[in-house]
Amino acid sequence: MKEGALIFLLVFMFSAWHHNQVEVIAHRGASGAETENTLKAVKKAIELNSDAVEVDIWRTIDDSLIVFHDRHTARLSDDSLIVPESVFSDLRKITLKENERIPTLREVLDILPPNIKLFVEIKCCWEQGKAGEVFPMLSDLLKETGKADQVVIISFNPAKLVEASTFLPEVPKYWLVWENRPVDELIEAALSYGVNGLNINYSLLSDELLDKASKNNLDIYIWTVNDTVMANEVLDEFDGIKGITTDRPDLMKQLVNQK
Repeated sequence: MKEGALIFLLVFMFSAWHHNQVEVIAHRGASGAETENTLKAVKKAIELNSDAVEVDIWRTIDDSLIVFHDRHTARLSDDSLIVPESVFSDLRKITLKENERIPTLREVLDILPPNIKLFVEIKCCWEQGKAGEVFPMLSDLLKETGKADQVVIISFNPAKLVEASTFLPEVPKYWLVWENRPVDELIEAALSYGVNGLNINYSLLSDELLDKASKNNLDIYIWTVNDTVMANEVLDEFDGIKGITTDRPDLMKQLVNQK
């Protein structure tokens, strides 16, 4: 084989490997090491070379997009505020575990390197009225920060993903699924919602789902896997997983790199 052809083949093989490598998504940042959904957790995920960071967002009553998981603040602090019924200044005053503060989505975007994706879960996807209307604001924010091409939207409410398509048609969208449903039903629903794929609980994985998703150009992401033994079994048994969400991106990144 001529030297030029060999180099081309090696480049092609590396590109194919890199393209097919399972993405590691840091759940609520590196939440196994730092307080979830904080700037410190996001920075730690970046430091650990995660392929993507996942965060949760809400809209406050004074129109801020903030990063937090629960509807109430009690689990992570001594205060108990209802997030979508509070103003950002009050939420900002709350001291979370490890003396952390609730960040805005803009603050997360500002520290996001260009080579890392941001999975944004719409936690207010079941809120009524103004509290659930996030996409006009999110669209403006992504334009201002220039980070639209790094963002992925995820939600348990597929109607919100349909709504997102109106404001952010180019941003990938994935339907979060936790309940066991017939594969054909899931695929048909995903296609009807116009999403890019499914982001499922890892217990729902099957060869049938991966095969039919692939045939319909749908990606499959899984959540949330923290045990390396379980992750190893999943990656050995199933081929075609797009990415894995984890609280321990350090462990999962190491495991994926060994495959």
